[in-house]
Amino acid sequence: MKDKRFMKIQKLLALANDANDKESMSALAKAQELMLAYGISEEQVFDYKQSSFEEKVVDVVVYQGKPQKWLYRLAGIIAWNFRVKFYYVAGTPVKLHFLGTKTDVEIADITFHYAKGSIAYCARNYMQRPEIKRKRKRKWQLKQDYIEGYLVGLRAQFLTQVETKGYELALQVPEYVQKEFDQLSLVPGKDTSHKTKDMVAFQEGVREGEQFRQKESLEYK
Repeated sequence: MKDKRFMKIQKLLALANDANDKESMSALAKAQELMLAYGISEEQVFDYKQSSFEEKVVDVVVYQGKPQKWLYRLAGIIAWNFRVKFYYVAGTPVKLHFLGTKTDVEIADITFHYAKGSIAYCARNYMQRPEIKRKRKRKWQLKQDYIEGYLVGLRAQFLTQVETKGYELALQVPEYVQKEFDQLSLVPGKDTSHKTKDMVAFQEGVREGEQFRQKESLEYK
């Protein structure tokens, strides 16, 4: 428990270093409040300040193969919500990358695969409904409309969590991560958007996506 409390303060202090003046003061004030509440010493804080900028930036392939367009969109949603940068390398196979601090990338990677599995499972169940199985045409389109709805619901669920729990600061990509990402000199990627045609399937996906819950161990506390 003490380790988790110390990690909260460490993250706030890192944010205080990376953010602008107003946000930095807010993060620092919260860190000081937690230090008093949890009995964290100034010496521990000093030790962290000396090492906070040395956290290693990693570039990890989280998927390789021939991804459908929705996987690109999912990776972008996860990246935005877990302080990492997303990009892909075209080829055979296509490789989807997350770049960020080791801790952030590990959490984003786990959540990406957890959400990917959830989407595949829910979409498969939706397509097995009797009223859907009776449809003779546009089944692929229906499935993609459902998945697009799920992604919209997932994004909304994450946004609600950010707004209600005050995670705006926690989602800022550290400057040194952004700098390393910019050095990749990437070019614009292909269009991975989706045009929805069946609003019933879309709304079913939204409803399911809004119910997505991360494993408790992955939530920002």
